[in-house]
Amino acid sequence: MRETPWRAPTPLGYLESIQAVGGFAAPLLAGASFTLAVLALQSSAGPPVSRWPDVALAFFVAAGLAQIGTVQATAWTRRYTATPGDLAAWYPGELTDGAPTPWLRNVQESHLRQALRWANAARLSFHLGIVALLGGVVFACVPPGTITPARWAVLAVAVLGLVAELFWLVRTAFLAVRLRRRAYASLALLLAVTLGGLAGAPWPVRLVAAAALLACLFLRRSWLPAASLAAGAVALVAGWWEIVAYLLLTPAAVVAVRDLIGLWREQRGRSAG
Repeated sequence: MRETPWRAPTPLGYLESIQAVGGFAAPLLAGASFTLAVLALQSSAGPPVSRWPDVALAFFVAAGLAQIGTVQATAWTRRYTATPGDLAAWYPGELTDGAPTPWLRNVQESHLRQALRWANAARLSFHLGIVALLGGVVFACVPPGTITPARWAVLAVAVLGLVAELFWLVRTAFLAVRLRRRAYASLALLLAVTLGGLAGAPWPVRLVAAAALLACLFLRRSWLPAASLAAGAVALVAGWWEIVAYLLLTPAAVVAVRDLIGLWREQRGRSAG
């Protein structure tokens, strides 16, 4: 294979995909997020239709601001995006038999580094905005009173969408299969910790949540998160206060966050290498 003197982005269409996200998808999601924020604000002023309207409002505002950040980062990405064809047209004297001079190659690599830096920022802001938007939908779906079976179904769909987005982020962030599998396990453990909030739910829901916690025991080999998950399952079955369940599950959450941070650093080290 003939080696090119230019440095190419990886994947090759990465910068173009960021342009599509920041120029079309992010503005639409920003408008939707702020519209939902206004509706949540009106809900908090009138008869309550959600148990935590202010929490949902905060998530919607954060989602809109994150998408605005995506648009801004995309604009800076476009500022540094220059193809070899553009450089050849702008600096024809810096080409020798079609090959760029060291100066022109340095210009291209410098601009590409800046473009990738802003593209990564746009990508991060875009995904954070989607997660915040879905999180706001979950909180907005929780009614102020008793949760009916139909509303449990709506909540399940909303939570499923949020969980699917989180697992998709792990899939795209960790390229190595071994790191990805470990990241999946840590994310599943972290999500299981949130089940502590179901300590006051009806007993069928608590039993399902406790079973999910016990299933996560197979994901961890160390004794601390295993003991934390087992204690949290007991708290759910017994119907203890939510704060007690969360306190019992805190060690498992700490271990999961620590593992995710370590895996992310390892993935970045591999990418840089």
